[in-house]
Amino acid sequence: MHSQDQISRIQRTTNTLYDLRDHTDVLFCKEIADFLIEKAGGAEGLRISTQEFMALVVSRFVTNQGLIKLMADKFGKDLQIIELGAGFTPHFLNLSTEIGKYIEIDFEMNSELKREVTGTFTEKTNIIFVAGDFLLEETWIEIGKHIDLSKPVLIFSEGVVAQYFNAEQKSMIAHLARQVLIAEGSCFVIDDTLRNHSELHSNPIILEGMNRIATQSGSAVYNKETSTFARELENWNKLFDNTIYTIDYILSKPDMDFALKAFKLIICANDPKRELEPLILEQSKQNTKDRIWK
Repeated sequence: MHSQDQISRIQRTTNTLYDLRDHTDVLFCKEIADFLIEKAGGAEGLRISTQEFMALVVSRFVTNQGLIKLMADKFGKDLQIIELGAGFTPHFLNLSTEIGKYIEIDFEMNSELKREVTGTFTEKTNIIFVAGDFLLEETWIEIGKHIDLSKPVLIFSEGVVAQYFNAEQKSMIAHLARQVLIAEGSCFVIDDTLRNHSELHSNPIILEGMNRIATQSGSAVYNKETSTFARELENWNKLFDNTIYTIDYILSKPDMDFALKAFKLIICANDPKRELEPLILEQSKQNTKDRIWK
């Protein structure tokens, strides 16, 4: 039986899942949402997104999913994926290409629930759940037990590192992640956030959405530490000292095109031969032609 505090924490990590359920055809969203409602009650009152902000959340997910597919198609069973702060989104369940392993990192309560619900939809055994704080060395020691450093690793964080971490925490996660990004083709991926686009902050839709995120998430960082996309790109370049690529977001709700057209994923790649570059450029080009929203 979960306490009220635990239920609130579960509900706050369901935001992306509910936005996807309501506005896309991404598989397993409704089923996982129904499972969580049964386990922890409804999440409507604690949803972070405003009606307009759901477009950003949806675009972020499908853009990341497209990159995951690109990497899976290139490396196949050699690819190892690490999702930081996985929450309840169904990236693994929607991955059709067989990869080596998929490691989800989250706090223990979320990991237990995610393991349970994932097992009801797939018999695949190449998903690993690691419970812990991914800003701690001990968590990365556990991750390291599952990683083959001779094969490429894709690490991504959707809506956590870029959105809520301060400069010191970003530096720490880069230090920890670099330990497993040894093989050529390995990448660390960070999504874009409105914190990097201060020119949009005066827009009433953006202002409302950012205030909602700060209030509902309890983050003291979100709308206090702002940057620019160019500065953020420069920062990650320094932290990883690797090749930096970007990918345009896929569009979603037309009313948010004015913001979404500015957004990109940042990819810090161990790619000295630049073998990923043409694939990423083509992916980015295709994303600008696509739209996902219902």
